[in-house]
Order: sequence, then C-alpha cells, then structure tokens
Amino acid sequence: MIKNIKNTYVGTKVRLDNNDFTECSFTNCILEFAGEGPVSLNKCSFANCQWAFVGPAQTTMQFLQSMYHGMGDGGRAIVEGTFENIKRGTTKA
Repeated sequence: MIKNIKNTYVGTKVRLDNNDFTECSFTNCILEFAGEGPVSLNKCSFANCQWAFVGPAQTTMQFLQSMYHGMGDGGRAIVEGTFENIKRGTTKA
C-alpha cells in the first residue's frame, strides 16, 4: 500500500484503493473506491467530499440494490442483515 501522511487534497479526485491515508485532509474532493485493493483512513478529515463507488465496487452496490428492490422481503432481509453485520463488525470474507 502507498502511505500518504499529512497530505492535503483540495478539489481533486482521489482513488482510495491500495492507499493508506494518515492525518490527511480532504476538501471538495471526489473519493473513489473500486474495491481493487485495501484502504486505510486514519485520523483524516473530510469537508464537502463526495464518495463514489466505481468498477467492481459499483457493480457490488448495483447488485445489492437489485436484491433489495427486486427480491421482495427476502432480498431486503439479506441486504439489511448484511449492513447490520457491517455495523457489528462481524462480516465474513
């Protein structure tokens, strides 16, 4: 992973995959996550940023949306259960 320490990002697009950000500042940025590598965000600040899922991460989000809206109560239960597990920190690979 690429280490980024105390960097300031303003008005730019930042790809998060395969990066470790520590004490960085993001202002008016688009933060992109593709799901192609690990990301670490430690003690960073964010002001007026947009988060964007692209590539495989976007495909995953679209799949979850399809499950939630297209599979009835069962699909909604799977998606909601997935997010509950994320909140508890009990997700499985």
